[in-house]
Amino acid sequence: MSGAARDALVLAAGRHPLAREVEAGLDRARVERGARVLVAASGGADSTALLAFAAGLAARGRIEVAAGHVDHALRAESALDRDAAVASAARLGVGCAVRTLSLAPGSGLPARAREARYHALAELACEAGCGTVLVAHHADDQAETMLLALARGAGLAGLGGMPSRRPLGDGVALVRPCLRIARAALRAACADLGLAWREDPGNARDDSPRGRVRHVVLPALEAVSTGVAERAARTAELLRVGDALLGAHVEGMRAPDGSVPRAALRGAPAALAATAVWMLTGDALDDAARWQAAEAAIDGSTEPRRFPLAGGGVLRVDAHALRVDPQGAGAAPPDSDAARQRS
Repeated sequence: MSGAARDALVLAAGRHPLAREVEAGLDRARVERGARVLVAASGGADSTALLAFAAGLAARGRIEVAAGHVDHALRAESALDRDAAVASAARLGVGCAVRTLSLAPGSGLPARAREARYHALAELACEAGCGTVLVAHHADDQAETMLLALARGAGLAGLGGMPSRRPLGDGVALVRPCLRIARAALRAACADLGLAWREDPGNARDDSPRGRVRHVVLPALEAVSTGVAERAARTAELLRVGDALLGAHVEGMRAPDGSVPRAALRGAPAALAATAVWMLTGDALDDAARWQAAEAAIDGSTEPRRFPLAGGGVLRVDAHALRVDPQGAGAAPPDSDAARQRS
């Protein structure tokens, strides 16, 4: 591609209506003007669109941009994904560093691959002098995450979905500036700009919980009310604020030893007590046990109750307080802020 054609593409990307929404997403996530960012480029439509918008915003001085691709080397065609990401970055005049993973087969592979990918992106960001990694999670991804959280009874923290910003490690932040943008809009933007992308065949499968939500549940909701993903993404922002406010309120109830006095919950609704239980135990109690403990906290009985925690230890509800007892194989009570941070 000639320099003039590249400049025209970048200019068009910067003028695209969605570029303004990406810039607003950067603002919401507190990415400073002129910050150097690394776009996680998978070769798919979502990250290709984000990379184009980032290049357009860089041309206007909003950010400085680099790109990085992580090759999991788990599919025969992963080299094609890598080549597509590098080629898209080159068309936009952006350098794209590549990191190839070596993952052992076996149990927990998706989770291990995800953890290794984020670790690799943090390393690539540091090497490129970037303090921020941009990923292209969008409104549909957020809606899927919220619905899965609803199904497992994940409370406000889970229903709040993915945060727009979170620490990634080594002083690098992970930022999601596309959370208010629908998947279809990002694909349409690629078509508008003449950008090619690769399809991940795994995205078409519906034999996993996320796949069923993506291909069955969300289309059914969209048939009821169009634009459901974008509205869900905005609702997630409200829920995250509500979770933070409620968490701060319950945190203020805690005694110096970290327990929650039952006197502070006297007359409180079970939902408030469940928030206290959640703050103490994180995900170490399942939904049914969490609500049983909440009811025990407010029922007026002085009889001690014990609720075993996954990984060891127990939540004790005695006559005076709720507290985690790490007796046995358990660890110390989870840090409330860390327990509430997801994805």
